[in-house]
Amino acid sequence: MGERMLSGAFVDRWRLRRGGRLVFAETVRLDGDIGAKLARPAFAKGGVAIGTALIVPGDEALVERIRELAPSFGGEVGISTWNGFAMARFCAQDAARLRADMMAVLGRASTSPLPRLWLN
Repeated sequence: MGERMLSGAFVDRWRLRRGGRLVFAETVRLDGDIGAKLARPAFAKGGVAIGTALIVPGDEALVERIRELAPSFGGEVGISTWNGFAMARFCAQDAARLRADMMAVLGRASTSPLPRLWLN
């Protein structure tokens, strides 16, 4: 739509516990001229939509199934696995491409159908 982010603040904080024990922690913080930061090649290479999916359980077989989808992705998708988790990172030029990539990854990650809300 042509809007440009000049200044803002965004914090996304994840904490995952198993049996009361912290097994994953991450904090993403963006502030100031977020648009300029996203434009940096090493950061988002101009992508304006970013997302993360933590998939539990996750293993190397799941990662390989998801990597098979790579030619169909509209944005950048990276996925890795460790200690029974798989994490996918998404970056796209717009929210529609990001959503399509997330739907493809999550659809491949589970035998359960995606929520109806995602399909509308």
